[in-house]
Formats: sequence, structure tokens, C-alpha cells
Amino acid sequence: MIETIRERAEAKLNLTLEVVRRRADGYHEIATVFQTIDLVDEIAMGRAQTLSLEIDDAALDGPDNLVVRAAHALASRAGAEPAARIEVRKRIPVAAGLGGGSADAAAALRGLARLWAYRGALDDLARGLGADVPFLLRGGTALARGTGDALNRIQTPSLWMVGVTPHYRVPHKTARAYGLLATGAHTSGRQTEEIARELAHGRTDALKDAPNAFETIADELFPGLPAFRAALLRAGARWTRLSGAGPTLFTGFDDAAEAQTIASRLTAVIPEARIFLARTTEGFVTAE
Repeated sequence: MIETIRERAEAKLNLTLEVVRRRADGYHEIATVFQTIDLVDEIAMGRAQTLSLEIDDAALDGPDNLVVRAAHALASRAGAEPAARIEVRKRIPVAAGLGGGSADAAAALRGLARLWAYRGALDDLARGLGADVPFLLRGGTALARGTGDALNRIQTPSLWMVGVTPHYRVPHKTARAYGLLATGAHTSGRQTEEIARELAHGRTDALKDAPNAFETIADELFPGLPAFRAALLRAGARWTRLSGAGPTLFTGFDDAAEAQTIASRLTAVIPEARIFLARTTEGFVTAE
């Protein structure tokens, strides 16, 4: 009998991000290259008589937590009672452009499917929980179109990523970011598709020219962000990129020692931000 299921919820980076258009239903179509990294939340799930969530960030507790919503959605699909004890240990910065909540939901779907012996597909459940959740079910590297759920997975070389997450908390951050984005910032997605092709051929230097539409409004949404970009460049980064709608900034390296040096320099000079060093991952195998 299964006693406890443990899952890793891996953070994501947007190696590129173009906003293509706003649809009539209010959602936006994007083109992005998603990449998971080994910056992880840890989730444990065990059998219980009722559904309970224990999370080490009190601000994230409650019925609207995506893990709770994932549990209810899967139980409804399986025709079962949503009964499990779920523990979440947060390591991914919150509301940082790293997909932490979505990663937790994806991990909960994977783990609870095992706990409850559910063998059906999880993709449509993931789609109902958030734009990043379908990708984060499996992780790795993927070119995404549509709202982020039309996925074409690709194989890329391993990279070391150094990230800087300033301590901003912006209410309704993603909605505000899209609201600030001018129509002129919409692009076709072709640059993202070209970079995806370059990455699939092992040419990681293509990332130095990768776009993120939210770079155009990030400094307005996060006052002071240019100073963090400048710190990354002074520390030795060849390029910097915003992940998602921010505020996390990151850069990448083929060499682990070089990445470690940059991370150490940043830790010494930016106490007002979270610095992380993480390696790209190849994702998860899921039963269908």
C-alpha cells in the first residue's frame, strides 16, 4: 500500500516570451520557450480521511491555493472523495515569474494520480488550473504557443542559470503587466520559433537575443529593476532576461564554475534580492 508520495515541483523560466495577441475572451496568445530548472518546492501526499494542506508560507494557505484546486479537480474527474494529506515546502520565490504555484499544482496532479490510482490523462485538468500547468506536468524544454498549452517539446543542452529575484510584491501582477502592455508590443512569435530551432541544434548563444515582451513595461511595474540588471552585468553576465512577467531576472552559462562565480558575486552585493543558481532539467515521465 502506498503510504506517502513525494513530488518535486520544478520552477520554470521563460527563455523567450512574445505576446502575440489578445483574444476576444480576454486571454492572450503567446509564443515562449519554457524551461524547467532544479529550483524546487517539495510536496508530500499521503492517505487521509479528508483533504488537508500544510504549507510553510501562511500567505499561501487557503481554498484558492492551486494545490487544493488541483486535488478537487482530480477527485471530481476520478469520481472519488478529495481525501489526502498534502504538505508543501516552498523554495521557489512567490509571484516571481518562476511558476511556483503552477509547478505545485502540476506536482499535486502527478502525485495524487498515483495516490488515488487514477490512470487517465491529466492535461485537460492542468489546462483548467493555469496557463503554465500543462507544461509543468512534464517540464523539460518546450516551445509553447496558444495560451501556453500548445506544446512542442525539444531537446537542448544543459545550462546553468543564475537568477536574481528582487523582493517585490505587486498585487495582481500578471493582470497589471498585461494591462500595461501596449498593442505595439505584440509580435508574431517567429523570433521565438527561430530561437527554439537554434536551441534544438545546441546553439545556446541564441539566448542573448531572446525577447520578452514584458521587458517594455517591467521598469514601470517594478521600480528600481534596472539596478538589478546592471548588477548582473557587472558580475559578469553576458546577457540578462526577465522570466515571465517578472520580477526575476536571469542569465545562463554552459560552465558550472563560471555560473557559481557570478552567483557568489551577486550574493555579496545584492542582499535585497534572492540569488539562486540552478541547472536546467529534462522533466518528468508521467503515466498516461
